[in-house]
This record gives sequence, C-alpha cells and structure tokens, in this order.
Amino acid sequence: MKQTIKNTAFLLVILFFATSLNAQTEHRYTINPVFSIEKEILPVLTTGADVEANYCNAANSKDFSIKPFIQYSPINYLVLGAEYRVKYEVEDGESAWQGRLGLAAKGKYAFGNLKLDCRLKYTLYTDDYDEDTKDQYFRTRFQAQYKIKPIKLTPYVSYEWFYNIPRGLVDRDRWTFGVEKKLSKRSTLGFEYQLEEHFNRTNAKRTKYKNDIAEHVFSIAYTFEL
Repeated sequence: MKQTIKNTAFLLVILFFATSLNAQTEHRYTINPVFSIEKEILPVLTTGADVEANYCNAANSKDFSIKPFIQYSPINYLVLGAEYRVKYEVEDGESAWQGRLGLAAKGKYAFGNLKLDCRLKYTLYTDDYDEDTKDQYFRTRFQAQYKIKPIKLTPYVSYEWFYNIPRGLVDRDRWTFGVEKKLSKRSTLGFEYQLEEHFNRTNAKRTKYKNDIAEHVFSIAYTFEL
C-alpha cells in the first residue's frame, strides 16, 4: 500500500512539472473573494445572490460581479436553478460589461455523510466585445463532498467540462478542491482552489490556435443564511 502511494505521488509530481514546462500554456493566478446571502422562502424554494471580485496577475485584470439566483427542489434528489450574472471587467486599461444567463438541473444522492451530485448547466453570454457572437455552453459537473460532523467541516472535490455549442467541441475544463466550515447556524466560511484549463482556442477569425491558458483561482467565500 505504501509503495502504491509513493508511486502515485511520484507520477503526480512528474505530471505537474511536465505541465509546467509546456511553453504553449500561459499560467494565470487569481484571488477571488466572494460574499453570498441566501434565504429559504419555502422548504423547496431558495433564493439569494453572490457578490464577488477577481484580481488576476494577467494584463492587470480585475472584475466585479453580482449574481442573483433561485433554486427549486421538487423532490429530495433534484434541484432546478436559474441565475443571471452581471460582470464588470477591466483588463489592461480597457473595460466592458458582460451578462450571463444560467439554467441548471442537479441530481444528488447521499450515502450517510458522503454526498454525490451531478449538475448539467446551460449558459448564454452577452458582452460588449462582440455583439454578434453569443457564447453558449453546456457544462457537466461531478462533485463529491464529505461532512465531518464533529468539527462541522465539509471538504469537497469536483470536475467540470465546458462544451462550446457554436463550435461543437469541449474547450475548457475545471478541477475544484475546497472545504467549508460551519461557523454558526447561519454562517459558513469556505476556501477553494480551482484549476481551469482553456484549450482548443483560436483567434477572432478562427484561422489559427492561440496558446492554452491555465487559470489558478484561490477563493475565500463567506455565506450568510437569512
């Protein structure tokens, strides 16, 4: 067993350095503070909003956004949701507004303290950059979390891929590792690391490929339940 763990760790280290040495990949690092507020209107209906910012080392980039949402759970194993995010971006001295509509369906099941879920999500983007092109995605995410009740701690991991509908291919994926700590009956503090990779990228005319991008996002989130 110990030898298997050592071999696995060695392979992960080799993979990490091989990825880092890839000259075609641009690495970006982002700090992401998030504040969320939620309100349970009915046992099956929850609404709220997320307010967040992103500070990225690339091209002096930062953005601010607000995302109201609503979730409806007709049965224990299904959650339906809708959201609309408005984002203001500033990159290298230039600014723009972006809107994103999201519609999602999530199936979930719990085995004791272990909870598994699969979420399918449709997103439609509109922005100031190109009014004629509307990015659309189908996103599939798998997540597992485990609740450690004695210390009110919940670690989780998820994997998600983004299917670009107009282009007919997957051009992004995302690994997420996080932990949430219940501070009180109504408040939760969370820490998260995301590795989001952008690939199959092209220029505006889609005649040649750009470099891949690996985004490393470090988040701290506070959630308050009304």
